[in-house]
Amino acid sequence: MEQPTPRHRPTGQYAAADPRRAAIIDAALVLFAKAGYLNSSLAKIAAEAGTSATVITHHFGSKQRLLMAVLEAREERTVRTFGRLDPGSGGGGSGHDVRALFQEVLALAAYNLTQPGLIELYTRLSAEAGDPAHPAHTYFTERYERVAHFLASALQRSVDAGQLRTGIDPESIAREILAVSDGLQVQWAIAEGRLDFVGLYRAHLDRLTQALTLDGKGLGEPTEAERLP
Repeated sequence: MEQPTPRHRPTGQYAAADPRRAAIIDAALVLFAKAGYLNSSLAKIAAEAGTSATVITHHFGSKQRLLMAVLEAREERTVRTFGRLDPGSGGGGSGHDVRALFQEVLALAAYNLTQPGLIELYTRLSAEAGDPAHPAHTYFTERYERVAHFLASALQRSVDAGQLRTGIDPESIAREILAVSDGLQVQWAIAEGRLDFVGLYRAHLDRLTQALTLDGKGLGEPTEAERLP
């Protein structure tokens, strides 16, 4: 699942206007994904981008600010494609239809598989960011709270609409969904993409749907968007 939505996104605007800035962000994304933030120097990023560390400092000021620019750029791409699932948009997502919500979540997971570097980036950074001193610690702390709140609110709407069983704990279920998603992403990265991430994630959400809904039905057939890879 995806990641705080900035109220202002200068990264995307500047990246579009400045190809060099965009190239630096792309190079940093690749290296952060492969080696992690702590093991990626500005010199290595500069070599990957075909520029110099001085130019990177001119555009971003520091490696820490470059990291945040990478995270914002990654989030921008997701929001452009799956804005309906953006917790920061204030939108209703899929209303109270939990099946539609889960199908959109699966479609997003399939889309992410077309950009494996992004999954590797999040897998590495989320592990590193467990250290409160890591520059992305606050980002991931806020991200988990934001996404968990979004999912819990959507589940509560389904309860209120009479689609889900009463007495369930939307917050706990939201945390479970996040845990399964992130856990499968870690295994997918370790298996170098050989794990059927979307299939396993779908099986979990299908069982969850059967257990939660009043009619006891699952998700039905996979949508076309779930078959992106």
